[in-house]
Amino acid sequence: MTVTSGPIAVPDSTGATIALLRDLRRGRGRKQAASIAFWIYLVAFTAAVYGGSLIAAAYRAVRHPPPATPAAGQVLHAAPAGLAALALLLLLVLVRDALWRGPVTVPQATVDWLLDTPVDRGRLLRPRFRLSAAGTTVAGAAVGIVPAAALVAAGLGGHGSGDVLRLTGAAVASVALLFALGTAAAALIERYPQAGRWVRAATPAVLAAAGLLGGLAAWAALGRPPAVLSAVAVWSGPWGWSAQPVAAAAGHAVSGGAGLGSIGMSTWWPLAAALLAVAALAALAAADRAAAGVSGSVLRARAAAIGAMSAAALSMNTRGVAAAYRGATGTRRAVFRLRPPRRRWLVLLWRDLLAIARAPARLAAAVTVAVAAAGLMVLATRARHVSLVPVACALTLGYLAAAWLCEGARLDADDPRRSVPLPFRFASLAWWHAAAPVAILLAAAGVPVLVACVLAGDPRPLALLVVTVPVLVAGALLNVFRAPLTPDLFMGFDTPVGNTAAISIVIWVALGPLLSVGPMTVLLSRAVSSPGSGPLITAVVIGAGLAAGLGGYAAHRAGRLRAG
Repeated sequence: MTVTSGPIAVPDSTGATIALLRDLRRGRGRKQAASIAFWIYLVAFTAAVYGGSLIAAAYRAVRHPPPATPAAGQVLHAAPAGLAALALLLLLVLVRDALWRGPVTVPQATVDWLLDTPVDRGRLLRPRFRLSAAGTTVAGAAVGIVPAAALVAAGLGGHGSGDVLRLTGAAVASVALLFALGTAAAALIERYPQAGRWVRAATPAVLAAAGLLGGLAAWAALGRPPAVLSAVAVWSGPWGWSAQPVAAAAGHAVSGGAGLGSIGMSTWWPLAAALLAVAALAALAAADRAAAGVSGSVLRARAAAIGAMSAAALSMNTRGVAAAYRGATGTRRAVFRLRPPRRRWLVLLWRDLLAIARAPARLAAAVTVAVAAAGLMVLATRARHVSLVPVACALTLGYLAAAWLCEGARLDADDPRRSVPLPFRFASLAWWHAAAPVAILLAAAGVPVLVACVLAGDPRPLALLVVTVPVLVAGALLNVFRAPLTPDLFMGFDTPVGNTAAISIVIWVALGPLLSVGPMTVLLSRAVSSPGSGPLITAVVIGAGLAAGLGGYAAHRAGRLRAG
């Protein structure tokens, strides 16, 4: 008897398998549809109850746009480069999504039971990509309302509802196409994993380019940069193409199109919009063809990462979320050596500097955000009437930078046994851990603030910076040394206006920024908008007391954490 070996023909079971899954999921699909409908109703009801006044104000702004503010001209000149910088950062975020999640994802059950069966990958994965691309494009359209609303609030909405709708439509279409382009690029990177190395290598250069565009925007707001620089910024790539229709619509609404040249825009912006649309559609078509070739190992890694990150997020474990992200992206800590100090009181500072320097991406992000916060604060102080919103945004960015630099304190809070050999009481560690973040933030944000003080001949911003940085660092340390999340927080007690569990959770999550950003927003706004030295002295004295109080409370929390 002769046995011949050869390939075994396996029948394609894609149609039967998908039909069976559709039957099995029919009841679950109805439940999911009902759940989605409930959440849509809940969001709409909440928006109507708590945001009714904002909706009415937005409707009035569409019909009767607010007049131009004193800073409208500066905002208009900074819009092309500034919007290009934001678009470049959005593209980077969308592309880096492919390093851990990617637009082509499948549930863990599909990975475990369906990938190894003779099922056509194209029919399985292409609908996943199309659904993800559609959802991301819709999200981009919603995000596009934000720059349009900001420009309208600055008085760049024109003279009627037609101008506002033209500006909003340009922003919505541009950002939606940008999101579609980024999602398609992420799908191609997921299909060809070796491209991930290029994304990681190019990330610092992209961040530097975004910083240069942001600097050009600040230059355009405060002066008049060469026209060639503005032209290079808006024609340098899809990020500039997406900024041109929005800036052109704002310029047309204000000057009727006569002043486009003064803001670095030409009448060729429809070509930029067409280039962006063609690039997005071509990338989507290429990504749709490539989605079927995503390997099983990539899909398994994505499913595991999403599961780990979802579990950590549901338990409000931010450290778990960061660990899951690092594990999915393969982020490694940099090898950095620093000679140990000879004096024991420098040991903790030495260890904190090591923890910060071994994560250069976090350090670079913190410095960048601190510089952006300082720049936003300087621009806010130049306005005739200082608003609480830009000041609060600047302080929020500063708090975020401070929180990123508290890695050494976070390690000690995660494991109190780590600091047993140190010659300090655990309750005093909060004070010692504040040294490195305060020094780094003062050095990073002090440069633009010092330049602004010298140019304006006003030393008040520098004095306010010196007192603000310790307050933000103390608020970040207050959040670091918080007690673990317990089920008691979810219990609460009933009141006539509802259960207090939500308030307890919000306080547990955001007590640090509430106690640091909130008071300093009021103090800084009064100090920079009121003449005389009285508000400045008040802000400095109260800020110093607030920093001492928050630091003492953080030390008290650290002592309770050590005591268990």
